Amino acid sequence: MTLNCSRSMHRVCVVLLALLVAVPFAMAQEPRGADIEFQTKVVELGTLSRDDDKQMVRLAFTNTGDVPLVVTEVRTSCSCTTVQHDRRKVLPGERGVLTITFDPSKAPEGSLYRVLQVFSTARSGVQHITLKAEIE
Repeated sequence: MTLNCSRSMHRVCVVLLALLVAVPFAMAQEPRGADIEFQTKVVELGTLSRDDDKQMVRLAFTNTGDVPLVVTEVRTSCSCTTVQHDRRKVLPGERGVLTITFDPSKAPEGSLYRVLQVFSTARSGVQHITLKAEIE
């Protein structure tokens, strides 16, 4: 009887040891990738005159992924809008900023909608930010 009990205990110990080794590997997840989340996707500039000064907006974003994020390029849809960004790596959970400058003197009168295309290493692809203004 003692021999059987010892064999049973040996089997239980082997199974427990195998589980202790296997569980961390099974629970380890592959990185999902970088992802970008903006504080807003619509920037309202309000009513502006073509004589007004340039408008500067700092648009914050967060890397909600689990690997570093890099904003590689930002394209604007007209010469009235420029965007500055650094190409540094934004670590998971950290914030970055796009500095958007809008020059009303270069914009046509009336309702204005301009789209910024934000290219990055985010797995969600190209993001679109809309600038809205009324130019008098």
